[in-house]
Amino acid sequence: MLNAMIWALACFGVVAADIALSVVLFSALGVASVFMGFSIDDLDIQLLQAAAQTASFLMALLWWRYLWPRSFMARWQGERPLGGGAGKAWRRIACVIVIGLALQVVVGYVTDAVLSLLPEAAADYSELVEETGMGDTSYPAVLTTVLGAPFCEELLVRGIIFEFSLRSFNPQCRPLWKRRRRAGAQDGAMVPWAAPSTWGIAAAVVLQAAIFGFMHLNWVQGCYAGAAGLIFGSVLVTTGKLRYTILLHFAFNAGSYLMTLLWFVNTPFDVIITVAIAGVILVEAMHSLRQACQQSTATTSTAFLH
Repeated sequence: MLNAMIWALACFGVVAADIALSVVLFSALGVASVFMGFSIDDLDIQLLQAAAQTASFLMALLWWRYLWPRSFMARWQGERPLGGGAGKAWRRIACVIVIGLALQVVVGYVTDAVLSLLPEAAADYSELVEETGMGDTSYPAVLTTVLGAPFCEELLVRGIIFEFSLRSFNPQCRPLWKRRRRAGAQDGAMVPWAAPSTWGIAAAVVLQAAIFGFMHLNWVQGCYAGAAGLIFGSVLVTTGKLRYTILLHFAFNAGSYLMTLLWFVNTPFDVIITVAIAGVILVEAMHSLRQACQQSTATTSTAFLH
């Protein structure tokens, strides 16, 4: 129980490290502005966001490269490599893109519907969007949203935080030396690999999704990011590869800019029909992705995914 709590707290430690890095970065920029004769308030907010994302990505990349050889995913990919050639790979890519776009439609319209019932919350959120530049459609804003966010957030959340979440709920996913000590084995002895339990995977997916929502630091984004995080985590469990969740995140964020294509959806009935259709597409794409991964996996055992 103590080890489980330690690994769960480690998940929040990743978030704290990311926030601390941003604080250090902006403090350094503030000090530099004094000596270089400019005000940090005069800098473009998208430039500051790009700098923060770059620092976050580099930190996450170094952390993940250190963690990877000891991770559950490294062992999993070694035993369950995806194959099937180019055809299966393109099918998986297509499924992931469709999942991201359909999820954006569902989340976007449901969020708008909820905010329409809460005018004060909607006004506060609109003010936040304007102040932080989230509604900006300039090239830097699009790049940081569509490209920057998927890379740094997926490494942090679906990489590091999900790994720590698995270790929290699945003792067999903890580092080998700790499991050897508990088993009373010698340092040179190997402890047999055991796959995570079904409930352990489900709990890890829920924890990383909740933390993903918390990282957005406002309840509107937190709610829909948490809901999206459940799908992101499910895709990671299905594919076993971060590249697919990065692509999914890219499609999801890009979908927010493509929502204007649905200009004809302008009545409550239209919204209900659109969300229902997108929901069916989302479910079918998830099912198709699972089938594509199962058919192209080198091994036939899929029990711990169900």
